[in-house]
Amino acid sequence: MYTGKLVDLHMHSNASDGIHSPTELLKMAGRAGLSAVGLTDHDTVKGLPEAFRAAERCNLELVPGVEISVWEDNKEIHILGYYPRDRKRLNAELEDIRAERYSRMDKIVDKLKQLGFKVKLEEVLAEAGDSAPGRLHLARILLRKKYVHSLNEAFSLYLNPDRGAHVPRRLMTLKRAMELLAGVGSIRVIAHPGALGKDLIERLMPPGLQGIEVFHPDHSTAQTKFYHEMAIEKRLLITGGSDYHGDRERTSGYPTRLAIEGHYLDRLKEAVSKT
Repeated sequence: MYTGKLVDLHMHSNASDGIHSPTELLKMAGRAGLSAVGLTDHDTVKGLPEAFRAAERCNLELVPGVEISVWEDNKEIHILGYYPRDRKRLNAELEDIRAERYSRMDKIVDKLKQLGFKVKLEEVLAEAGDSAPGRLHLARILLRKKYVHSLNEAFSLYLNPDRGAHVPRRLMTLKRAMELLAGVGSIRVIAHPGALGKDLIERLMPPGLQGIEVFHPDHSTAQTKFYHEMAIEKRLLITGGSDYHGDRERTSGYPTRLAIEGHYLDRLKEAVSKT
């Protein structure tokens, strides 16, 4: 039982767009006194084997997961899948999404060049290392080259929708993502819903939504309260965490300030045992 303990159910390693390796993340969490951590890399589970080994050495419990971007209501939303049983199948199914990131990044870099930025695709690929390149990798390069003053500025000025260097993604449909996650035995949770609102979450429930990420650094106090009450009303699981990528600007005070109470993990594990 994790009641009375602290856990973080949302972290990213350099297997996707985080800065730290799975081992480094687990060591940091252990030193901070957490009891369990969730590794939820974007569109991949390839960091989990290393994370399991590190968790054992650090006397922590690893909550295996993944974060999948989907297209719904003309917007991108993110679905967390916890405790996937068939990780080999899941990783294979997500390969097309990772491959698409390379062609998309090539187009984004071309747009930035047209805007006068001296950025090369090779720099982004080097920043990403063995993982598929994403906008956060590129934002770090723009910050390092002093084209922007912050990561948030890189997104708000150039990389977000309707900005000069934005390129839309070819995303999995919500229905397909839910079918995939259910098929591999995952618990399905909507990540950081923010301003998405009650109507959308109610529409996500019939396709298989099981929980809401209530606690997230991007949520206001009012949003946290709203989704907490909604989760209780709809009998949905409650999760949360730091969404830590390693960038100090985005998650100051990691990890204990953004950790959540362990009883939420107890409920999550109870749901897993029933599937």
